[in-house]
Amino acid sequence: RRANLIAAFPENGTDGNGFVQSVFDTPEGRLIFLDSLAEGRVTGELCDDRLGWLDARLAEAAGKAAYVFLHHPPVELGLTLLDPLGLEQPQRLIDVLTRHGNVRYIFFGHVHRDIAGTVAGIPFSVQRGLHARFMLDVVGDEMVEQAPPAYSIILIDGQRVVIHSHDFLEQWPLWSPATGQRVR
Repeated sequence: RRANLIAAFPENGTDGNGFVQSVFDTPEGRLIFLDSLAEGRVTGELCDDRLGWLDARLAEAAGKAAYVFLHHPPVELGLTLLDPLGLEQPQRLIDVLTRHGNVRYIFFGHVHRDIAGTVAGIPFSVQRGLHARFMLDVVGDEMVEQAPPAYSIILIDGQRVVIHSHDFLEQWPLWSPATGQRVR
């Protein structure tokens, strides 16, 4: 619920149309955060107002790298159970991104799997999530499995994007690379 998010994090603000969208400029480029929530539906949407806002933010960043973050996948991932739950009319978003030519990476979630690829020549990655994930099954019998929650740290230095995924709440044995001995 968008209203709950705004109430919990009022400092994030909205884009003027009531959508939770923002930019954060860094020396490495512009981070653009999109609100793909379709209130009451599991699929995502980017209406004309949201796409217009994005178009303006990308134009402002002309000549600078831009990195786009949203929740819903703007590309089919080959997961028959989950692909119908992505962004509705994803080509509308891809058209805006490619028109500007400065989008270097797309980050999204929603499908609870670590996935990477490209769409229209733009690299993307999907981060897993903080609870259960969908098992890899490209023939249509996906199941939800218990998996360690994970978060990712993204390092951007202008020439590269590196994503470190970290499982947590699981206690795995630790080994010393120097001695080969187990330390936990």
